[in-house]
Amino acid sequence: MVSAEAGPGPRWRWRWRWRLLPLVAGLVVGVLLVSGWHWKRLGWRDRHLGYPERPSGYAQIVATFGPPCNADASANTMTWIAADDRVPYTFRFHRKLGGLPTEMVTGGTGTSTNLDNDVRGHVSNTHKDPWVLRGIWGYVCRYIRGTTVWSTHAWGIAIDVSSAHEHYPGHYHSHVNWNHSGIWTRHGWYWGKNFGDAMHCQLAESD
Repeated sequence: MVSAEAGPGPRWRWRWRWRLLPLVAGLVVGVLLVSGWHWKRLGWRDRHLGYPERPSGYAQIVATFGPPCNADASANTMTWIAADDRVPYTFRFHRKLGGLPTEMVTGGTGTSTNLDNDVRGHVSNTHKDPWVLRGIWGYVCRYIRGTTVWSTHAWGIAIDVSSAHEHYPGHYHSHVNWNHSGIWTRHGWYWGKNFGDAMHCQLAESD
């Protein structure tokens, strides 16, 4: 005999669970839409202004961006919150790759909308922020590891993203950044996965 105070039977419980599924799914989608479209809701647009030509080789890089470690190489500042540890990573990059004032970028003195407006906005508006993970770095005046060849980081034209999750060197598979690599390449960046460094994007050819 079942007590009068007993809860609903299994069939009743499952029936209500199935009825709740559409509501739960709708809430999840709603949260994703609001979080993913917040830049566009605030007036963001892909401006595509002032992009420099992507150089190839040392001479062209210097002609386009100046000598390594010059003042323009660290003129812009940007902060990106990593999705996994929620740490805001603030890094510097070249004046020609961002800093031009837009609806979402203020107080900048740069000459383009590339990184901080266009790339950043597309990552947000296509819901790719969950795949921007810890270890986000930009300008640093240094050589390529183990060499006396200047790294593209020394010009502020290279960004490492999700570096705690992408293996280096010589690893030609991406664990995380493949989710948003197309956004970078469509805005002129070269993805380092092509030379075994999937955390790395640079505004220069590989040679």
